Amino acid sequence: MSAIQVEGLRPLRGEIRIQGSKNAVLPMMAACVLCRGTTVLTNVPKIRDVTCMMDILRSAGCRCEMSGNRLTVDAEHISEVSIPRDSVAAMRSSIVLLGALLGRTGEAVSYYPGGCSIGSRPVDLHLYGLRKLGAEITEKDGKIVAAAKHLTGCRIHFSYPSVGATENVLLASVLAEGTTVIEGAAREPEIVHLCGMLRGMGARIRGDGSDCITVEGVSRLSDSEFCVSGDRIVAGTYLFCVTAASGS
Repeated sequence: MSAIQVEGLRPLRGEIRIQGSKNAVLPMMAACVLCRGTTVLTNVPKIRDVTCMMDILRSAGCRCEMSGNRLTVDAEHISEVSIPRDSVAAMRSSIVLLGALLGRTGEAVSYYPGGCSIGSRPVDLHLYGLRKLGAEITEKDGKIVAAAKHLTGCRIHFSYPSVGATENVLLASVLAEGTTVIEGAAREPEIVHLCGMLRGMGARIRGDGSDCITVEGVSRLSDSEFCVSGDRIVAGTYLFCVTAASGS
């Protein structure tokens, strides 16, 4: 078994580069599906969740290439709209692909994330938002099937500021017809970063960082490049370490 040995009672000194944010990069990778072309993400962390999301994108028909911390995703051709069950069980964040695939192709198939039931780790707000946009969703034996001939902008009010539900509605609404207003939206930095990326692709979004986000649907997104922000949780961990041990 592996072990970590720490010798304490000494100050910490030095300089370290914070890796890209896991919570930001995964919905950004899902957003790549919306562009019928190439999206480049830099400062991508080399972690298992990123590898898992790359595998899901490849299974959908995307071409993914990782060079250092630079990820290139070519999503010109989408050949599969069903997210593998094993991938969903391994990584809860894969649920955001439901909105991205629905927005791009008009259909998506997923499963309850993390292998859990909807009662213990609910995705009801995700499904509520997608249904409001016009998706027909059926749920059976842990499987979620979503389809929509047309997604249409509307006013959506979340009873709780769910980060994942906000991301799913954002991804589904950028290519929808008309205007979508998300009330009770999550305000986390990851939402702001996702909106910034989508704007760089040509989406029309305003209000991110507040509890009311407005999305004006566009017909197409463009190739783009975006740098993933540093992971605030990792940065905070190092800051607390230095605070506790002293140093600089």
